[in-house]
Amino acid sequence: MKNLLALRISQIAHPIVLLVGFLGYSFFSVLEPIKAGWTLAGTVFLGILPLILWNEYHRRSGRYTNFDVSLRTQRYSLYPWMLFLGIVVFGFLWLSNQPGPVLTGGLVLIQLLMISFLLNFRIKVSLHLAIAAYISIALYPINFPMGIGLFVLLPLIAWSRWYLGRHGILELVLGALLGLICGFEFLWLSP
Repeated sequence: MKNLLALRISQIAHPIVLLVGFLGYSFFSVLEPIKAGWTLAGTVFLGILPLILWNEYHRRSGRYTNFDVSLRTQRYSLYPWMLFLGIVVFGFLWLSNQPGPVLTGGLVLIQLLMISFLLNFRIKVSLHLAIAAYISIALYPINFPMGIGLFVLLPLIAWSRWYLGRHGILELVLGALLGLICGFEFLWLSP
């Protein structure tokens, strides 16, 4: 029962799921509906879908042991791809004249991925916690209660990743700290 619960929490709190939910919610909160729709579609088709296809292809071919890319050495090929996609999405956001907070959020997220990549040479940071923590803080300007709700769930997400054997305690703590720092940086930099 605990294994199933940990697996479900891990799936619901997957960085891709949280990012799509956060992007959809924030775009529709700060942009007009038509612009929010095509901005979300462009972000998904340029960044999220290629990442899903990449991970699934490498999982099926045996290069990655699982979709989460849980082995540190396997992430060496994942991070450059995520950074490339992040830059492509940021270019799309910039060329489509998105407001300052959207651009700032994109840049801070790219920074989070770059720091995770650099740390990966020594330790595998939990992207589940880094992304969840970042979003919990970045939600503050548009939905404070939702941000607090996600923040309160961070220990549960950490437990699920630890229970499934995907991360050690230090990897979880570093992921949460990185996400929180980047979240507060986003708030500080946003106009």
